[in-house]
Order: sequence, then C-alpha cells, then structure tokens
Amino acid sequence: MAQKDIQKLIQKMQGKKKKPVVKTARTAALEGRKHFSAGTADSMIKQAQADYNGSYISGDLGGVKVGNKSYAKYYKGMV
Repeated sequence: MAQKDIQKLIQKMQGKKKKPVVKTARTAALEGRKHFSAGTADSMIKQAQADYNGSYISGDLGGVKVGNKSYAKYYKGMV
C-alpha cells in the first residue's frame, strides 16, 4: 500500500472527519453560470424592460429600449 492509502485507512479507523470542501472562485463562478444559463437572452431583455426603474424617461441602453413608466406619465406634457 502507498503511504497515502495507509494514512487514509488510519483516519477512517480513528473516525476523523475529512477536511471541509473549500469553494474556489472557479467553482463559485461555475455555479453562478449554471443558474444564469437557464434563461435566454430574449427573456432577460424582456425582464429588464419590464422591471426598469432608472432615470431614463425613455431611451436606449446598450441596444435595449427601456423607459420608466412613472416618469413618462409625470412628464407627459413637458417632454
């Protein structure tokens, strides 16, 4: 048996716990990517348009048309 195998066997016999798994930046990024990739680009754009709550009355942000409905309603006759 190799030295590592013998050490593992001794640890099992003593009942020692294994070291906790440490999340690295890479594993965290892969987890986030897994959840992020569930939606499509079109659904994310539609969600951004529906939930926009910024200072633009109406405009274009990065090729996506957005607008704050409450501002548009308030400034209706002025702009």
